[in-house]
Amino acid sequence: MKKWIKYGVITITASSLVLNTAPLITPQSVEAATIEKTLSSQFVGLKANATLSIRDAQFLMQEKGRVLTFTVSINNNGNSSIDLIDYWLRVKTKSGKSFKATVIDSQKDITSIPAKSSKYLTYYAVVDSSTKVSDLQFEIIKWDFSMPNYERQLGVIKASSKETNKVAAFKDKTMIYGSSKIRSAIKQAFITKDSTSAYITINVLLENAGLNTTDLSNMRFYIQTESNSVYKVSASELEQATIQPKERKIATLNVKLPLQVASKPLALVVALNDDASKLLLPAGEFILPALTSAPVTAVGGSRSVYLNGQPVTTSVAPTTVVDQESESTTDKSVSLEFQLLNKGSEALKMPDLEFYLKTKSNVNYPLTFTKDESKLIPGIKKTLTLTGEIPGNVKVEDCELIVRTAATDKDLGYVVGSYKTTSTEVIKEGTISSTFTYDTTYSVKLNGIQRTPMEDSDMLVADIAVTNTSKVSKKVPTISGYFLVNGVQVENESKLVALDDTITIGPGETYNYIVYTSVPYTTTISKIGFVATEPVKDKPARKLYQFSGQAVNTVPVYQKNNPYKITNTGKHATVQLIRNSILKNDSSSVFYAEFVIQNKESRLANLAKLGAYLKDKNGQIVPITFATMKDKVMPNGKVLMSAWAALPSGFDQTAYGLFIGQSVETAPAQGATTAQSVIIKPVNYQLGKEEATTNTTLQHVSFASYDLSIQKARAELQVNGGFNVEGIQLKMEYTLSKDTQYDFVAGEHKVMLEFINNDNKKATYTKTFNLMAVEGAQGELLKEGTAIPLTVLFNDTQVQSQINDYDSYTLNVYDVFQNAKILVGSKKLSWFVEG
Repeated sequence: MKKWIKYGVITITASSLVLNTAPLITPQSVEAATIEKTLSSQFVGLKANATLSIRDAQFLMQEKGRVLTFTVSINNNGNSSIDLIDYWLRVKTKSGKSFKATVIDSQKDITSIPAKSSKYLTYYAVVDSSTKVSDLQFEIIKWDFSMPNYERQLGVIKASSKETNKVAAFKDKTMIYGSSKIRSAIKQAFITKDSTSAYITINVLLENAGLNTTDLSNMRFYIQTESNSVYKVSASELEQATIQPKERKIATLNVKLPLQVASKPLALVVALNDDASKLLLPAGEFILPALTSAPVTAVGGSRSVYLNGQPVTTSVAPTTVVDQESESTTDKSVSLEFQLLNKGSEALKMPDLEFYLKTKSNVNYPLTFTKDESKLIPGIKKTLTLTGEIPGNVKVEDCELIVRTAATDKDLGYVVGSYKTTSTEVIKEGTISSTFTYDTTYSVKLNGIQRTPMEDSDMLVADIAVTNTSKVSKKVPTISGYFLVNGVQVENESKLVALDDTITIGPGETYNYIVYTSVPYTTTISKIGFVATEPVKDKPARKLYQFSGQAVNTVPVYQKNNPYKITNTGKHATVQLIRNSILKNDSSSVFYAEFVIQNKESRLANLAKLGAYLKDKNGQIVPITFATMKDKVMPNGKVLMSAWAALPSGFDQTAYGLFIGQSVETAPAQGATTAQSVIIKPVNYQLGKEEATTNTTLQHVSFASYDLSIQKARAELQVNGGFNVEGIQLKMEYTLSKDTQYDFVAGEHKVMLEFINNDNKKATYTKTFNLMAVEGAQGELLKEGTAIPLTVLFNDTQVQSQINDYDSYTLNVYDVFQNAKILVGSKKLSWFVEG
């Protein structure tokens, strides 16, 4: 014992706590005391102005046995340091039983207490299972070679007969945790049970009462019975947690216990996992309150819970039951809204929650919802739309909504709460393309649901037609809705866009609009649905009807000679694909297409905007750009519209689809500043590698809306001063005319002439001409007219070294668009001869 004391007491760690000055109690005064005192209220003098006290003592059963940990506090108010090698202590019971006490490994190097300072010392001892705190006494000894056994007892600190280390339910205690002070209390505890086990959830307050940041990653929790059985408690949210001075946290703990254990008196032990000593050092033991099952939250009521340490108010809105009128199944679809309101002061990461409808016979039916990475913002309510299916004979009124955290490899998960459910709304369900009656005079039909690609996401588009079945004109109803993907509501906001330019619906007439929302392009859809809703002031939207199907609608395939028709009121038009080809430039390929758009309205009108994309057989998507057209078009007027797309190197040009439809500008996505466009009512023109026809006479070469003929072409060397050759001179006449059937031609085209000498060196020269007079444009202009003389100079003072043979050359004509070109005319001609 003496050897242990010599090395044990000197290994006390430093602490920021400074003890209050207390009167020196001599051994005689301790023994003479007639009134029992608690451990922490007794002091023993070590020398002048220096005292020692036992702050607390705790027990925890573990591998080494039942471990007692106690904290020794030394307060040195003197002017000189205390040499700890001179002191030690013995741990005994009042009946005389002794236990070997050892200082923890991390404190063994401390040998003295400096003047005007305080330190805490943490010791442990393995004790028997019957020893209680009230049985303990601590003898404080000092080396004294004048005594017969060289020991002088400075005092004995005895626990009172009523001493306990346990903290009453809901009361707080400030624990010594390592070198920190942590105030803790049980705030809430409730239990759920199944046939074999009980699941206890405990919300515990942790407050840093010290002066330094404390690492909580080594904090452990255990349930301990009166018979010293111990069960580990999960506290996964503290695995990487720290706590700042004065900061408060609520930690949610959960543990699974055998049913017979859960009915006994239990306590929660807080311990420090001390790696150096390979021990769990108990710091506090808190009695659990009487455990009862959490009450079921009544219909219309709310429940306050702690999620990740923050108080959150939760509630459930009435359940919607879907009557599947057009399906053979007897199951019912249900939809309900679970609401969370963060009542804390910090944003809270949305926990991983699971939801079930539990029947009277304790059968659980899972509910799903769209998960996202958003946070619970203080004071802002978040609504989760839960959907699922239950058997037709199950009544929602007899069910409870069970909410629990998801289990992980480190955490069993726990029940957050249970909520009584009720049904106030029953809606019909039909297939996609079915019809329902709204407000007795409207027939509402879902024409279909399309999925169209965007830049980095996809858009779901519901095409809706509302018909006025009455004999008088009616206003346009406000019917919107939301989408269901694989039975789960898409949480992204749905937007409504009108397609018809009208404010009323005449008798027997139909009004067309779309509702759209975005989904990740990686989303796999095995079941699609759309729930039609109408707004209700200051309340959630009322559900009207649910359309359901197994997949989105397929895009109809058109032949090239089949025009695309736009039939919306105020935008009637036909769109005919008349030309498509792959243009080449120096480093890439460009898809090019021409469309004739004819206004079918009876008035001057703006044409509907078009949108399109290419999709190859590998699923690669390439968006198409259309030339800008802002002018109104006369009735039956035509516009020649150009469209193009730069093709990536991996795009398969041998077989691909041209998907074209109306383009509707969408609202900017969250966090974005610019809007995108969604393609609605698309059709698919199947295209492939097509050989372009090249005019070989240079007569009536057709491209865009132009017709070009070249005649009397003569090539010769350009000579200056009688003998200086400066290049090639190409003289010709040309006739250029424009097709008058088009009111407008959208998209700027140019003409490039290319000279290639037909010898082994293939000397090549080019020149590009504008076809339209554009302010600031570079290059010469080819004017419209007949037999217009033209001289083209290809300047090159080294031309004679580039040509070996003056026999023949080839004159090529290219249509140039968006810096790409396609060969439209080519003819072989002889030098020095008109051709």
